[in-house]
Amino acid sequence: MSQAPPQDIANPQASLTTKEGWRAFVDENPEPPPSLPSGTVLDEDELESYREARIDYHTRSVIVNTPTIRGVVTTGRKRIVLNRHQVSARRGLIVSGSAGTGKTTAITHLGKNVEQITRRRNPASVGGLPVVFVTVPPAATPKMLAGEFARFLGIPLEYRMSQVQITNAVCDLLGKLGTTLVLVDFTDRP
Repeated sequence: MSQAPPQDIANPQASLTTKEGWRAFVDENPEPPPSLPSGTVLDEDELESYREARIDYHTRSVIVNTPTIRGVVTTGRKRIVLNRHQVSARRGLIVSGSAGTGKTTAITHLGKNVEQITRRRNPASVGGLPVVFVTVPPAATPKMLAGEFARFLGIPLEYRMSQVQITNAVCDLLGKLGTTLVLVDFTDRP
């Protein structure tokens, strides 16, 4: 099982579209509150605290590893292996479906899986960024897409930077950080 993406928009650290938010998502592994032994009596404050801990845990929306999610993760990881020595013409993966069918959940689960495996295999790459996640509207321009990558990475953008300049800065940093998976989520809303 895995966790759904955090939805706390008021907290920029919780947004998956920042490297800090993405890392927090990958690192998150909430534990359920312990079960109370039979016959336990709690006062009002203790009971309220216990209920809040249970509600907090359950609102994190633990995701069941369904056949569809397993398929996306397996296919995505195969693509990464196939692309390992490619210079160009890399293989990609498109996850499509109607609004609300779990596309974002599936790709974020893939990203979390890939990043956790990368960290386990190479603990020395602590400063690296194996996975990048951005969201864009369907009508996004190439400059808007490049800008979203720059925002995720924390690259400061000057007003007059061209799309090529932004893309070059992004690609240079992604190479230095050892990024192996780029997730682009086209939002269902224009």
